[in-house]
Amino acid sequence: MGLITQKVSNLEPKEIIKRAESFIFSTGINDGAAKLCQANMKYGLAMFHIIQERYGFEPKACFISSPDETVSRNSYRWNSGFGYGGKLVWGTGNDRIIFLNTKPNCCGILVGGLEEVPEVYEIIKKIDEIKGSELYYNDILLNWDYDISNHFINCFETKNLSNIKLPPYMFFIHGSAPEFRDEKYGLGLYIDKSKFLKELAIEESTKFGKQYILIDNDASDYIEFNKKAIEFSKNKRIIIAKNIFGNNYKVICNQTHQFLKDYNNMYLGCNCTNINCNFIDSDIFPIALRADVPAYLFKGKENFNTTVMQNLNFLERAETLGIQNILESACILPHGAGYCFPDIKKVNKVLEYKDKRYFVCELKTKERVKIIRNVREIQYEYRGRDIVLKTLQLNLGSIIARLNPIFSLKL
Repeated sequence: MGLITQKVSNLEPKEIIKRAESFIFSTGINDGAAKLCQANMKYGLAMFHIIQERYGFEPKACFISSPDETVSRNSYRWNSGFGYGGKLVWGTGNDRIIFLNTKPNCCGILVGGLEEVPEVYEIIKKIDEIKGSELYYNDILLNWDYDISNHFINCFETKNLSNIKLPPYMFFIHGSAPEFRDEKYGLGLYIDKSKFLKELAIEESTKFGKQYILIDNDASDYIEFNKKAIEFSKNKRIIIAKNIFGNNYKVICNQTHQFLKDYNNMYLGCNCTNINCNFIDSDIFPIALRADVPAYLFKGKENFNTTVMQNLNFLERAETLGIQNILESACILPHGAGYCFPDIKKVNKVLEYKDKRYFVCELKTKERVKIIRNVREIQYEYRGRDIVLKTLQLNLGSIIARLNPIFSLKL
């Protein structure tokens, strides 16, 4: 309890990091990418704790990872001390302080049902027509972003594993809202893209780097803009789907997995299974793995329960930290496989120099290390079914369908 009860500002840097590490609750598969996530995340949480204390909030920000716990390949987010695949919590939901370096982008997956397998050539033609035309939602021109990063359009054959009636074929549309990142339509979501947001934000320096925050009325304004961006992103996926597949599809679900839920809850690349959340409109959630293995539809559950927390050795620590209620209402589910680095075994140590972190990684080849600063620049792969198995093991959700891949499009 020693480090927890002391003021963060009175602690030495190493003690602050050690304290922050105790606020990471990992359900990942413990591979090299998961360990990199944890090694970086403790710096992000340390910065949060310092700033929370400055503004009179309890310094108890925590990160609860989902089984697809991994790195963020967004350099700004990574260098700000954040991993990916989990839920970042820094308050009750009503504390009017927002940490902007998390960079919510409103990314999500629309799952549509089809009665017949579409012709790939016809889809390619329709996509080409869409990219050559102008589509709008509420007078906002849609920016086609289904050919960048891990955004895609996939088609599957449905293997129903429940009594829920489902169409014989499915498609996924995975995309976000780049239209809202800068100041063109308001505040802007991204602190490194919007000049207006940068001018409004408060820059807070810590021993481990900088974070940008909004408080009070400015935080409220950002929440309202964030709501518009989430609505836009969901409707954008619907418009794109309609233009590709016409009216011959059924929306199974349209879930956002990277978003700011409220002032203090950020889903960083994982599904939110809290159906009382205004942004969640069904209890069906997709988990997209690699293009060569099936994807899955899950029914979400409220998690974690006491048994799961005990099995993960979370319960006593959560009680000690005074955040048991946060874990009990985590409501997380993986949204994908997550990046992995097959050559990395673990993180041996972190070297710090001028607010930069260098991760000394032990490789699976004996007596060799790889030193990493920017994870975007290293080769990666996607994980497979291990994520689904871990999800079932932890009782985070239940499978309702296996989706066997037919094709994947990135155009």
